[in-house]
Amino acid sequence: MKKFFLFLFCLMLCALNLGGSCFAATYTPNFDLAAQSVYLINLDSEMIICEKNADERIEPSSLAQLMTVVLALEQVPDPQTATATMRGYIQDEMYRQNVSLGGIRLAGLYKDEEISIQNLLYAVMIRDANEAAMMIADYVGDGSVPYFVEMMNERAQELGMNNTYFTSPHGLPDSSSYTTARDMAILARHALTLPGFEELMTTTSYDGGPTNINEHLNWTTTNRLMASSSPYYNSAVSGVKTGYHPTLGSYAITLAKQNGYTYLAVLMASTGADTINDNDAYSVFDETNRLYNWAFSTFRVKTLLEKGKSFGELPLRLSWGKDFLRIMSADNFTALIPDAIEASSIQYDLVVPEYVEAPVEKGQLVGEVHLMLAGEQIGVVAVVSAESAEASRTLLLLDRLLAMTRTYWFKFIVIFLFVLILLYIALMIIRNRNRRRYGRYNRRRR
Repeated sequence: MKKFFLFLFCLMLCALNLGGSCFAATYTPNFDLAAQSVYLINLDSEMIICEKNADERIEPSSLAQLMTVVLALEQVPDPQTATATMRGYIQDEMYRQNVSLGGIRLAGLYKDEEISIQNLLYAVMIRDANEAAMMIADYVGDGSVPYFVEMMNERAQELGMNNTYFTSPHGLPDSSSYTTARDMAILARHALTLPGFEELMTTTSYDGGPTNINEHLNWTTTNRLMASSSPYYNSAVSGVKTGYHPTLGSYAITLAKQNGYTYLAVLMASTGADTINDNDAYSVFDETNRLYNWAFSTFRVKTLLEKGKSFGELPLRLSWGKDFLRIMSADNFTALIPDAIEASSIQYDLVVPEYVEAPVEKGQLVGEVHLMLAGEQIGVVAVVSAESAEASRTLLLLDRLLAMTRTYWFKFIVIFLFVLILLYIALMIIRNRNRRRYGRYNRRRR
């Protein structure tokens, strides 16, 4: 019968398409992931829900602009009043890239145009505007874009993005640049902590004018998940950054909140037709939607262990009239798991000593319990005393005396005394023999 239930349980896990072993840290959705690299994390529990080639190095495309935005927010005290100028070398570089690639995303700025850093940040976040990223780099890098790129890579290392190397502030195709989905998640999570970033990432349309050249600069979002008129629109999604590579496909970092759950998803190099239209430029939006729909419908936070759950008793020493001590769990344990898995499926592996010694305070740590599901550990909770127990002075004294007998010095003294006694006995025997011999000798002389 036990084997039958175990068989049914394994079938249920397989139906959920759990990745790796029977129960692993990450899961596989019930559809194919076309993106070359995927990373999905639940920010409430810090649990990685799904990953595919999350550490594979891929060109960052316009996702590199996220680091440009981060550095601007960190380095420019007042982006509203700080003003950058479209320099000739930036316009020339953008023209060259535009011709070479057959079109790139731009904000529509001209040579000698002056615009605030704040508006340039909106241009980068909303339109993936390449010349805007260059202008920010020129301003923050004191007129040197190469120096700014050095700053980008230094900041990446400081944030723990160990598989990232930037070669430009805009991320236009360059095979020597690389990053990973996991590193981009690190960067996005840091960006979310910066003042002003949330406003930037949630804005879907913006007028960057007037400037000394343009009266209006109207920009609308490239993130189809946030555009209400788009067939990919998802009201749960806000931000974070999009990108497109002419050969690798579409990119997106997004944040989604629904029913009290928050997820961050990074999809890189997504190609192929989506379920809405035959356009690989938008496949990342279709795939992101499917990934979020799967996550929101599949996973729930469940309490797998209640605080105060009894784990029986442990033998108790040195307490008069009490031989056992009741123990219990110290805290609740909750985890994000597939909704189909019930808390009753959890097994408890108790790790406690053979006995405890008085005195014991209520709530005192005595061990821990490992929460196991299908043979895999999914959590650890402290086990504490459910009651207090006073020690008997008499038993304590006897125990200390017994403990003293087990010490090295006690054994040494006992052996030393034993040797002295043996020597004394030997000396007494020798002395008595000598007395007898001396007595016989005196009698003979008489």
